[in-house]
Amino acid sequence: MIPLLRKLSISLATVCIGLASQAAAAQDAGCINYSSSDIRTFQIKQIIKVGMKAADVQRVWGEPTKIRQRYPGGDEWEYWNPAGDQVVTFGQHGCVTGWYIARE
Repeated sequence: MIPLLRKLSISLATVCIGLASQAAAAQDAGCINYSSSDIRTFQIKQIIKVGMKAADVQRVWGEPTKIRQRYPGGDEWEYWNPAGDQVVTFGQHGCVTGWYIARE
């Protein structure tokens, strides 16, 4: 019985290490792989998150009003809003690095 427990704990440790290395690789690239149910929740709540892929942002907020490619290291997507345009910034890997409201 003890050898079986030892084998199970080693297998569990291997799985945890594997998952941690996959998460680290995704973070190194700047992207997070959200599940389709996560994306659906973001659509309902109309929220975006750092690490989202550009395609995920489009699924949540639709096509941007304007795309600026002059942002250092990535693009900026602007979404018109009467309270102030929402500007989403993307890093070199095409994933969200942040966003801000531009009031003119």
